Amino acid sequence: MDVYEFMDRITNKYIFINEYFSPNPVEVRYRNHSEKLFKRDFAKEMMDCMNIEIVDYGFTWKHDPNFPLDDSNWFLFKKMNSD
Repeated sequence: MDVYEFMDRITNKYIFINEYFSPNPVEVRYRNHSEKLFKRDFAKEMMDCMNIEIVDYGFTWKHDPNFPLDDSNWFLFKKMNSD
């Protein structure tokens, strides 16, 4: 969780993440490399260890005719102690 602590420390107000979601952590080979890409519930992990609230969230879909991207979830968080 060192990365989450770092993000919390350097962020003043908002945190935006885009994740490949999986309820259980899964390693994905990325450009023939291991230990570089993971699917997991990053948003839940962040909410468990940081004082943040969800501002908005959404999903990108590879079959979207207007803006095709990888299938992923995005989240915009706001730190609770920032205003």
